Amino acid sequence: MEAQEATAAVAIIKTSSPQESFLILRRASHPLDPWSGHFSFPGGRREQGDKNLLQTSIRETMEEVGIALTPAMMQARLPITPAGRNMKAPILVQPFIFCLYNQPSVIPDSREVQSIHWLDAKEFQNLENHRQVELLPDRVFPAFPLGNYYLWGFTYTLLKSILNM
Repeated sequence: MEAQEATAAVAIIKTSSPQESFLILRRASHPLDPWSGHFSFPGGRREQGDKNLLQTSIRETMEEVGIALTPAMMQARLPITPAGRNMKAPILVQPFIFCLYNQPSVIPDSREVQSIHWLDAKEFQNLENHRQVELLPDRVFPAFPLGNYYLWGFTYTLLKSILNM
């Protein structure tokens, strides 16, 4: 079986002040977007002009939330991770962790982002805050309440991995 390459990347933006937190986006609603309205990290598919997936994550972050990341801010490249409900043909995503001291100003692009949240790592690590929720017909998922919806799926799983849960 030959190894497949990732075709998309996400920027996991972690800040340490005022407390350890992660930038989470609520995606804008689009009828053709399978993740419409879901929570996610900034990111997207690689475009022809991107030299590599690190550049993809940096470009997508600037486009979606107006944060100027640099390669020097990258702390870690995580393993390529499949995303999507179709596990026979998932989208392979390259996650990158970027560390910033303070929470930067965020200017969400309303075409792509419905809202932004700084998720407190300690709140997420408290398992009493997690739920089992039916988010697809007859399918229950582990989830974390955030605003008026739930953080679940790909982003939820990545956060649990990063925080060693």
